[in-house]
Amino acid sequence: MITKPLSLSVFMWINYLKVGFRNLLKHRSYTLINLIGLTVGVAVTTLLFFYVQFQVSFDSFHPDQPNLYRVLRVQNGNQGEFRFPSLPLVLGTVIEENLADRVDYTNFVPNNFLVKRANGDGFNQSVTLVSSDFFEMFGYQMLQGVYPKSREERAGIVLSKTAATRFFGEENPIGQELQIRLTDELLNYEVIGLIEDTPGNSSLSYEILMHDSNLEILFTENMRSHWYMSFGDGYARLKNGMTPVQFEQVTKDFVKRNFQDPKEAANYGFGLQELSDMHLNIEVPSGIATVVNPRILWILSGVAVLIILIACINFTTMAIGNSASRSKEVGVRKTMGAGFGQLFGQFMAESVILTAVSMGLGVMLAYLFLPVFNSLMQTRMEINFEANQLIILLGLGLFIAWVAGCYPSIFLASFRPVQVLKSNLSLRFGKQNLRMSMLALQFFISTLLVTCTLVMVKQMKTVENFDLGAAKSDIIQVQVPPPAAQGLVEQIQKSFDYAQPFKNELRKLPEVLHTSMATAMYGDNSWFSVGFRNPDQEEGIDFHLNIVDEDFVEFFNLDLIEGRNFTTNNPSDLSNAFVMNESMKKLLGWDEAFGKSLESERPFGENRAIGVVKDFHYESLFQQVEPAILIMKPDHFFKGFRNLTMEDQMIAKIYIKVKSEDKQALIQRLEGIWKDLYGSDPFDYSFIEDEIAREYEQANSLSSLVTIAALVALVIAGMGLFAMASLAITSRLKEIGIRRVMGATTQEISLLFNRQFLKVTLVGVLTSIPVSYYLMQIWLEDFAVKVPLGAGVFLLALLVGVIFSILIVSLETIKATWINPTKLLRSE
Repeated sequence: MITKPLSLSVFMWINYLKVGFRNLLKHRSYTLINLIGLTVGVAVTTLLFFYVQFQVSFDSFHPDQPNLYRVLRVQNGNQGEFRFPSLPLVLGTVIEENLADRVDYTNFVPNNFLVKRANGDGFNQSVTLVSSDFFEMFGYQMLQGVYPKSREERAGIVLSKTAATRFFGEENPIGQELQIRLTDELLNYEVIGLIEDTPGNSSLSYEILMHDSNLEILFTENMRSHWYMSFGDGYARLKNGMTPVQFEQVTKDFVKRNFQDPKEAANYGFGLQELSDMHLNIEVPSGIATVVNPRILWILSGVAVLIILIACINFTTMAIGNSASRSKEVGVRKTMGAGFGQLFGQFMAESVILTAVSMGLGVMLAYLFLPVFNSLMQTRMEINFEANQLIILLGLGLFIAWVAGCYPSIFLASFRPVQVLKSNLSLRFGKQNLRMSMLALQFFISTLLVTCTLVMVKQMKTVENFDLGAAKSDIIQVQVPPPAAQGLVEQIQKSFDYAQPFKNELRKLPEVLHTSMATAMYGDNSWFSVGFRNPDQEEGIDFHLNIVDEDFVEFFNLDLIEGRNFTTNNPSDLSNAFVMNESMKKLLGWDEAFGKSLESERPFGENRAIGVVKDFHYESLFQQVEPAILIMKPDHFFKGFRNLTMEDQMIAKIYIKVKSEDKQALIQRLEGIWKDLYGSDPFDYSFIEDEIAREYEQANSLSSLVTIAALVALVIAGMGLFAMASLAITSRLKEIGIRRVMGATTQEISLLFNRQFLKVTLVGVLTSIPVSYYLMQIWLEDFAVKVPLGAGVFLLALLVGVIFSILIVSLETIKATWINPTKLLRSE
């Protein structure tokens, strides 16, 4: 009873598909235009949806992911509660001694060290120090060998596949040795394990893994046991019924027992952040993990929906525009007894065919442009047709087939056979309100994207050309290799001493205008985050700290508005002088800064302010300028700090201001001097402007994607307008012929049709303006420095939409008026 109707239904659909193929081949131009629009729409939408899904999937692949957390340091200050991912090393020791049965814990402390094979060239290589629990907690696959399970095995290291290839090529790395400079001497480490590279959707990354008992070589006992000195991240896996609330309470009890001041203990603690929350939570500082603003994903999802919607609307308008050529077919079929359902199925079959072909071509196009997309978005996304990607493609295909094909199928199947066969079918544009609305929606979408593009491009140009208050052009930054030292003060001093001979040689080059050294400037996380508490105040004072030489202020053209600069002619400047920015002076509440000293509960050494510089942007333009202090040596200042956080190693960088037509030749010359001085130590350089640009990669990538989407939307909207103009003109050819015979000019006829379409265009364009204004206001909230949203951008978008509409309609009208009027009247 069931088999016969089912087989009949299958046979009917096979027949629909056969007839559909014939009709699509018969109307080649119509098919090609639709296919191009849908294919491009599918390609763009697929890449955008896959990217969003890729970002949402970060850190979801760990076997025990629901129980994994990043530990955050929680501090209460004068501006409320702050949560930091950087942790004191003592926390790991406390958890191991008191909570080993309920919490697995690992340090995750990345550093750069000089790494080399014996008699080989060295690299500034990332080496991450982790606890033994790391390997089991995160479930990264060991490809060969084992991992260090205790401090007794701390001379054994684990290499990622990429690092193994870099140092050993195709050789088996197990049992090989690498030399790493953790102390004054290069220490030998044996490769005991090979581990898989981290997936593209992992917040954590590593190249060489080392047991964290090696931290004893790097940091003094005081630094490893200090609750306010923070280095790297920490991760916990809760087990045996331990909950995040219990973890926070238990660690709070540890703090109370270890802090002498009850008030201080009350304002200090630890919290947990779910691993799945790390990548998309911009409320917590990123630390080592990469963070993406979820607002970007919402924007890209919206752009993807708009692109595929405009492609579907284009399909619909093209199908209706082609309906005149299909009307007699419908009339004959209905006369022969075909019902509405059969005709609807026939036209839906054509939609399914076009959707299937465009989906296939679109995915192929997306795969082809994936490397370009990954380069643009700075990601490692793959098209591998896993379950999530297949669900996206299936949903996209069903959406296109139904949305694009449903209305044209109903429209065509609803023709009355008598009217059709008597050629009395009215297809006049003005009577089709739904089609007018669809055209307006197309222009709404395309103008919205064009407006957003104009604002984004203008904003990024503003950011690029903004006066940071300090020099940035033609400056080369050279990274000093990490010196072997135990303790921050020794590490900083050794890196400056190491760099001084190179700086001396640079002064001899005519192409070098000026040189300076500092631990940081732009585009990195090397400014110390430090704080102290004034004896007269309950609230702490937090600011950023940079270690510089006497040339720093002059080198970067900082505007000295009070006092004087550092000078080597005054020996005390080297040890106890500091220069602050305006924000720091304001934070301290000083009317005059010169000669005043910082006072802390934990007494500073001798110190005095010698100058104030105008605020300059040493962080990205996403942030307001924070209070900052410049010093030449940290010895006296470190004594008074209550808290200290490092996001990167505090190692000197050499800054070189150059004037050369051939910068590449100059780089080679600098590298030659470096090799003469330091042998195989790596010459690691970059241009300051490139470092600054990296801060805006996400914003620039978003701007580029929206620009591409706007161009695609304009092209597809143009196709839709072309279809509607063709429909309007085709249905009024007799009227055009009569007007031509009566003496109407081409311009007059063109104006007649442009009036109709301009009304629709203006509705779409004008309604897009308030929406784009609202969206761009939200996007600009992320910037501390932002372009004003003046009327010029919106007027330009309006002009683009109007001109685009007039050009297409005018071209179609001119083409119709070139036909001999007698032929038009005879054909009617």
